[in-house]
Amino acid sequence: MNIRKSINFVARKVLYLFVKAETLPNKIEQLNINPDVPVVYVLDARAWSNLLVLETECENQGLASPIDHISSENLKSWHSVYTIAPRQPFRTWLQKQPKRSRMLRGIVEILRENPEQEIQFVPVTVFWGRPVAIQKHWLAVLFADSWGLASRTRKLLTILIHGRNTLVNFTNVVNYRGSAYSHLSNDEIIDKLQFTFSTQLNNLKSATLGPNVSHRGTLVRKLILNPDVQKAIVKRSKEDNRSEYKASLQARRYLNEIVANCTNITIQLMQRGLTSFWNKFYSGIEVTHNENLKNLALTHELVYVPCHRSHIDYLLLSYVIYGEGMAIPYIAAGKNLNMPVLGSILRGGGAFFIRRSFKGNELYSTVMFEYVAALVSMGMPIEYFVEGGRSRTGRLLKPKPGMIAMTIRGFLKYRKLPVAFIPVYIGYEKLLESKAYQAELSGEDKKSETFFSSMRSMLRIRGRFGKVYTNFGQPVFLNQLLENTNASWANEIYSDSKRPEWLRDVVDNASQQIMSHINQAAIVNSINLVSTVLLATSKQHMDENALFRMLDIYKSLIESIKYSDRVILTSRTGKEQVEHAEYLKMVKRRTHPLGDIIYLDSSHSVSMTYYRNNILHLMALPSLIACCFFNVRSQTREEIVNLISLAYPFLKSELFLVWEKDQLADKVSEVLDVMADLGLLIKNEQIDVYTRPGSGAVEFSQLNLLAKVISPILEIYYLTLALLSRKEEAQISINELVERSFLMAQRVAMIYELNSPDFSDKRLISNFIDTLIHIDYLRVYDTENIEYSDVFHKADKRIQLLLSKEMRSNILQMLKINQQGV
Repeated sequence: MNIRKSINFVARKVLYLFVKAETLPNKIEQLNINPDVPVVYVLDARAWSNLLVLETECENQGLASPIDHISSENLKSWHSVYTIAPRQPFRTWLQKQPKRSRMLRGIVEILRENPEQEIQFVPVTVFWGRPVAIQKHWLAVLFADSWGLASRTRKLLTILIHGRNTLVNFTNVVNYRGSAYSHLSNDEIIDKLQFTFSTQLNNLKSATLGPNVSHRGTLVRKLILNPDVQKAIVKRSKEDNRSEYKASLQARRYLNEIVANCTNITIQLMQRGLTSFWNKFYSGIEVTHNENLKNLALTHELVYVPCHRSHIDYLLLSYVIYGEGMAIPYIAAGKNLNMPVLGSILRGGGAFFIRRSFKGNELYSTVMFEYVAALVSMGMPIEYFVEGGRSRTGRLLKPKPGMIAMTIRGFLKYRKLPVAFIPVYIGYEKLLESKAYQAELSGEDKKSETFFSSMRSMLRIRGRFGKVYTNFGQPVFLNQLLENTNASWANEIYSDSKRPEWLRDVVDNASQQIMSHINQAAIVNSINLVSTVLLATSKQHMDENALFRMLDIYKSLIESIKYSDRVILTSRTGKEQVEHAEYLKMVKRRTHPLGDIIYLDSSHSVSMTYYRNNILHLMALPSLIACCFFNVRSQTREEIVNLISLAYPFLKSELFLVWEKDQLADKVSEVLDVMADLGLLIKNEQIDVYTRPGSGAVEFSQLNLLAKVISPILEIYYLTLALLSRKEEAQISINELVERSFLMAQRVAMIYELNSPDFSDKRLISNFIDTLIHIDYLRVYDTENIEYSDVFHKADKRIQLLLSKEMRSNILQMLKINQQGV
């Protein structure tokens, strides 16, 4: 007995302390192995544990040992086992020609010289445990056997947990005789044999483990050998003055950082864990407008583009799609989430990780694009957040077009399935991150995330969180966008190195349509409405009966305006909404003999702005109309339309409002009539004039409350305009204007106790300035400085009519004090 056999003997004895194996087929005679013909066992991977199990079971079945030399004088140079996996996979992938086994080549050459010689190949797979789908305990699911390559640690744990239920599956014998293949070359015979072995083993694994959802290894290899990636590798090697092989290793490191590793194990584990999570903290997940998704998936590449409200958005949408019986999407996640343990779990559930910026890194940029393009060309569903990061204000953020651009470029380059962007509105009655968002809404810096901070946050979750809503919006079809932008796009040859000028317009149009369609699929729940009403009051206190009436009015407004046929409105009455908000501990009650008071405490006064802002786009137009009556009692329809037209371009840009400029007059008229029907305005039919109710009327207070919904944003706009008109310099840089406006807004909020995070939102100011430039209120010089145009002063004077005299006075006084201080 040689040393190798001795080591294997001892190792087998130790291994079988934990292992109990079953052999299939039960009667080995069913394989029809000829004992007089040499046998070579074919394994798919080079795992010592698999070889030890195979050796033991062959001994038990009276078969030749895999570690013995082949029982033929001509073939005795090789052992009776062959593995498909190469010794150095990465070097093999980099070769321009397919890697052919030296062992198979030697066997083929010898059998060509001995045409009557025969050999039997027996593909064998060792399964550690049964399929993941039938496992019950989460630990068994976590370490169940899978398609992917396992690390030594994982393999050891799999053996310890599943070793008593090991399965050794022999498949059909492949007989090979040189004379039968004399018409083929040696290379063709080797390729044919390797293909046959791989096919049999893959079919066997599919039947046992289920279909392979992980194509990571194959895809990484394909991407490394992609011509454009190869060009980037050559360029990097020249720039860094190192070998192409080392540059290829760098490309592989990028791919290992990026590429998802979706596995059945992780999907099953996450599905079970998430089911438990939703049941523990939430009272249900409502899914709407999902009825056409399955049919669309048959003909289109689906790209899910949800709004981003919470970290669990990643998990929620995949959970919902899996529940619909559809393929879960590959999700673009920020590299900050690629933490130890958590990153591996997310990657196994379909996440691929992307850096926030890769400017100046052409190799990374090329690898990233080709990965996205490969997913698009293969028809793999994709998911990413167009906003780039989570919204801390509750409003949709300005879209970051990077991923959309890569998707469109990928489609144009390979032109496989047509692309359909699927906007998704995700709404929560109560966010898990409420406390963190509350701090950030109050002006604190965002804290960096680590694995331990994430775990600590999860363990601290307490209380009830209500329902979660997932509403699928109207799809945005890429082919239609391309047709509208450039009718001849299909006949043009696309080169990604020389991108056409019209591509930017397609990306911009796609971004805007997606954001608009997300808002058109808004869910209006009880917390949205209660927060919208209470935050408009001076001290966030309100008589409960007055609150009930106002909630019913807001419901009627949203229902009558018909913003979109995909908007979902709560069926609860005003009283039921308040009761539900109390149940979730979002509002408080102070009892009183004349009627209870519903109020927000200091912490919820900040956090509830998030839920108000979720539906701000639905309330924007009626609130803007109400603002027209701050300073005058009566106005004609035409005067109201003209005044609203001043602020509408800014609000449309900020809130992705659905109506175009030429639709505004008709929509304002429609909303005016709705407000008149609700008693908020008095309409004089003969002279087309609208009048606010008298100051003693309940409706007067209701109209003022409605006006204050949009007022914080208008106040920021006015402050920025006032600051611009009073600056001494002829020009000012955009960054400086944003910073000055931001600091001044914070100061106004502090002094006048304005409890609104809008005064701490730099994005709001920045977007406003961008829109001022876009509509020619400001002119840009070089790339940084701005100067106001001739139409600016008119806007400055007229937009103030939408603000109360008190607020205008506060802002102007603060600006004057600040100038005197300077």
